[in-house]
Amino acid sequence: MGNIDLEELLLAVIDAPRPEKLNALKDAVKAMHGKMSDDDAEKMEMLWEEWENRKLSAPEAKFIMDIAGAGAANRPFFRKMLIAAVKTLLPPYIAQAPVVKATGVRDDAMPPAKIAERLERLLALRSGTVVFLESSKRWGVAGTIDSMNASLPMMPFAQIGSNAGVPLEIVLKDAAVLASGPDISRLVVASNTPVSPAIYRATVEKRRQNTIPENRIKMMARFGCARNMDDAAFERYWNSGTAAASGTAAAAAPGGMRRSCDGRSIKEMLLLLTNEAQNNAGKFNDDEISAFHAFFEKLNFATAQRESKTMAELLAMIADRTPEDKLKTLFSSLAGKTAFFPKDPAAADFGAFAVWGEISSKLLEKLAAAAALIFDEDYLAACALKLPLKALNMLCPHISDEALCDMLSSRRNCGADVVLWIWKNRKKRNNPELLQLVNLDNVSRILSMEEPPKAWGAARRELRTMLMDDWTFQSHLIDMLDGNPVMFGLILQSALFLNSGERQSLMVKLARQSKEIQEYLESGAGQKILAAGNSKQDAPAAVPVFEATYTSVKSHQMLIKELDDIINIHVPENREALKTARAHGDFRENSEFDAAKERRNYLSRRRSELERELAVIQPVMMGQVTVTDTAVIGSTVEVDMGGGRVESYYLLGAWDGDPERRFLSYRTRLGKALLNCKTGDTFPGPDGKECKLLSVKKLPSELIAELDA
Repeated sequence: MGNIDLEELLLAVIDAPRPEKLNALKDAVKAMHGKMSDDDAEKMEMLWEEWENRKLSAPEAKFIMDIAGAGAANRPFFRKMLIAAVKTLLPPYIAQAPVVKATGVRDDAMPPAKIAERLERLLALRSGTVVFLESSKRWGVAGTIDSMNASLPMMPFAQIGSNAGVPLEIVLKDAAVLASGPDISRLVVASNTPVSPAIYRATVEKRRQNTIPENRIKMMARFGCARNMDDAAFERYWNSGTAAASGTAAAAAPGGMRRSCDGRSIKEMLLLLTNEAQNNAGKFNDDEISAFHAFFEKLNFATAQRESKTMAELLAMIADRTPEDKLKTLFSSLAGKTAFFPKDPAAADFGAFAVWGEISSKLLEKLAAAAALIFDEDYLAACALKLPLKALNMLCPHISDEALCDMLSSRRNCGADVVLWIWKNRKKRNNPELLQLVNLDNVSRILSMEEPPKAWGAARRELRTMLMDDWTFQSHLIDMLDGNPVMFGLILQSALFLNSGERQSLMVKLARQSKEIQEYLESGAGQKILAAGNSKQDAPAAVPVFEATYTSVKSHQMLIKELDDIINIHVPENREALKTARAHGDFRENSEFDAAKERRNYLSRRRSELERELAVIQPVMMGQVTVTDTAVIGSTVEVDMGGGRVESYYLLGAWDGDPERRFLSYRTRLGKALLNCKTGDTFPGPDGKECKLLSVKKLPSELIAELDA
């Protein structure tokens, strides 16, 4: 990376330290591979001088620690930034001087990369986490950090060790920190049949809370489950890649115990499988697979549906012990029989997928892995749109970005869980097309919808909290607006989930991050947005309250897309056309210039029209409309037009009109006359004749699907 590029990145960050700019600068520093020149280090000090006299934000502090880990130069100015970053990132209850000192940040001889490692371990330590100390070859369970004495209370783990307080400096030097769980004890408890090295590594990878190198994992095993071995036996064990406890299916049925495949019910099979797992059973043989297959073929549909959770746990445990090439055959008879593997995921109700959020993470991981082997990517992607976040974390690693993008673009109805999953995996997946779905319009639409089932409620609440309080998330939403504060106003004005206080709070927070939004709100738009959140009687007299224009989600999205195309495609193209035409000289006979100027005027007029319309539009989910005996937007009406002529119309939103398809906008003359009439009411028709409303029905399901897409 040349100096000019680095300087441009630095200036961009100084101007606005947004996450994407911080990441670009961080990538540039990492590309130097710890060999930053003195000239580049001096240039970096421009940033440190800018940040020195103000409080760091969490993203800025994280950026400092990231480049410290990448091998940033150990210069005096940077040391000051390291101290500030550590204080910012530490939780308040441990941000005491002794704890800060234990990170090594005040030791000028301590390399920045080592400080970053120590802070990572410190932030990973939680009461109840399992800790291995390489220096003392000791296992234990962490207590609550004593911030005044900079020590960590450690309790015995798996009946090994004793209670003791360990200086925090020793813990931060080389500790491996693991999240507690039922599978951790097998890493520590010594036996004649220790867990295989492959499973050992996989369990550490799954449970680790900080970076743990391979040599430390090996030492954990040496002084954990394999500590009864001598050195030579341990080396053979660790290098073999297998353990003495690999076992066979026969080991699962000692003393003539019934095999799981012989179970007579779903619950009995699950119980037998659990017993076999405790005896380290191996893969199923062909006879056992055939027995399972026969059971599933005979399984009653109602039973499979009624015992859905037990069925999911059973399949997860069976899949874990079934050879991959046999899985599809084994489960072939279950297509559509289980609620959580429906024949058509796109048409299935959300409730069918609730089981994915109810079973344990361990079994969920196995079920997702099995699904990836059994079904194609399109099926998995269709399921993903309806899964709770917990299940998405397990299933989506088996789905390509292309399949997810295709499904999301064709359905365009992603929920809070999908949006959250995309956001939380933005660095791992690094797909701009997916990340574009995390925008203010989608967030507002999701939060304005009716309350989802319980399994999906947590993601919705988290999404709402992020919108209101998460600096990084808010910054991304602003970036997705692409410098167009008007779009921000239009979307926020129709955000039904916000009360007036929340609406004002969010406006203030977003204005602090964007000068364009601040200027837009101060121009008077802020009052209009606040007025949209108040009832007419509560609105200030001096502030106009706009009457909402109702239309379908489909039409609303089309208008937003048209406005977006004008701003991001047509206006830039027209700007270039004007530049080209000006270069031809003599404007009096320059037809290209006249055409480009006329095009500019049209785009300006159309943009203003769309902005005015979108400012008062409220999209309607036609599937959520309650239809009784009254003609409402989102209903099918049958009308006696007089003279024995009966006509049927779909009464729809202002922008949904289509005479050829009998789509009647409620803003037309006939639509206005019909709206809110009850069955049997008469009203004047377009030609002045008296008409009568004969019946009111719900819209056809296929039309609802089209309009709500």
